[in-house]
Amino acid sequence: MDTKSGTASFFSYDNLLRIEDRVAAFFLRYPWIGWGLWIVFIVATLVRVHPRRFGSTFQAYLNAAHGFWSGGQVYDMSTLGEYLYWPVSLLVLGPLPMFSPVVAATIATAISAALLTWAAYAMMRLLLPEQSRADVVNLTGILLILNIPNAWFNLKYVQAQVGMTAFMMLAAVAIAKRQWIVASLWLFFSIVIKPLSLVMLLLCGATQPKMRVWLTLALVAALALPFAFGHPAYVAEQYRIWIAKLQQLTTVEPGQWLYQADFATMLDTFGIVLPHGVQTAIRLAAALGVLALVWRIARYGNIVVFAVAVTLYAACYINLFGPRNEFLSFLVLTPTLAGLALMLLKRNTHDQRAWLLMVAVLIIAFHGALEVDRVVKPFLAFVVLGWMIWMTIDVRRWVELLGPAAVERK
Repeated sequence: MDTKSGTASFFSYDNLLRIEDRVAAFFLRYPWIGWGLWIVFIVATLVRVHPRRFGSTFQAYLNAAHGFWSGGQVYDMSTLGEYLYWPVSLLVLGPLPMFSPVVAATIATAISAALLTWAAYAMMRLLLPEQSRADVVNLTGILLILNIPNAWFNLKYVQAQVGMTAFMMLAAVAIAKRQWIVASLWLFFSIVIKPLSLVMLLLCGATQPKMRVWLTLALVAALALPFAFGHPAYVAEQYRIWIAKLQQLTTVEPGQWLYQADFATMLDTFGIVLPHGVQTAIRLAAALGVLALVWRIARYGNIVVFAVAVTLYAACYINLFGPRNEFLSFLVLTPTLAGLALMLLKRNTHDQRAWLLMVAVLIIAFHGALEVDRVVKPFLAFVVLGWMIWMTIDVRRWVELLGPAAVERK
């Protein structure tokens, strides 16, 4: 047998269509498999919680919380790691520092998994309003298993972006329903858990007038809450040190932080090292560019399209241009992308956009060697961003993509 002709036959269009049909038929025949694998994964994750797995990450949160409540050190300027979020994020931990690290990590992991599960169902329900509740539930299970590779590391290390991502997705669903106060509340919870979701909050505040006052109150509350639990002078000093630590991060060469994966590390892999000033200028230009794109969608007037698009634009910006973005942080992008893929597949098994999105989600979600992740993940995020920009040039493409989901609810 000719190897070349055999390979060509395997990748022929007709054969690919047959593979697509078989994959779709498998999940239609066993609709429970998604939830079954997700539940097994969550149980296994909770059972295996151990300091050897989360010691260098979640323990840093606990140490910072102990420092805050005792009036001691929260931020360590001698290292690039340790605690990096703003003071209000420590309040989310609540009484967890009072428990043993294992108990605290188990509780935090369970809550994070529950939030992501809820958000996945809500997003799937938004994208497929014409489907029965049973079909949406089954597809939610598939969405979740597609994100197991990403969720695995995030839950194992008890990472804050699980909750941040879940609340961003819930905010998108609330925006689509024009529930402005509820959406602002979800974004408030999101920025409290991890301040990177300020990207979505600011985009919504700048482009949705009905959210502006509520989001302003949310931001003020996030900044002010720590003063209710600590001496004003102490809290103010923590803010000063936190800002200094963030400024320190902007001067770090790409790759000096082992787990970094963003536009700078991608360019560094190809031998392109940009001065820090140029990197900052690119981040600012990208912020203005994303704002202009989201503004264009907002002016189109379809709130469902806006809700989905602003979530994806915020996720792309966080992953590509956020300060010291880690390879774990791409979880903020993949659930919504997976939801779009499943939405398209439910309507047409042979929609190649769906399969391409699925492949992108899986490649981004799986983790390999760090030197590969630092370039492959940002590259695919750029591809997704480019696709979104192409659709935003003519917003009707977003409407066509979302189909029945883009019909506004009264």
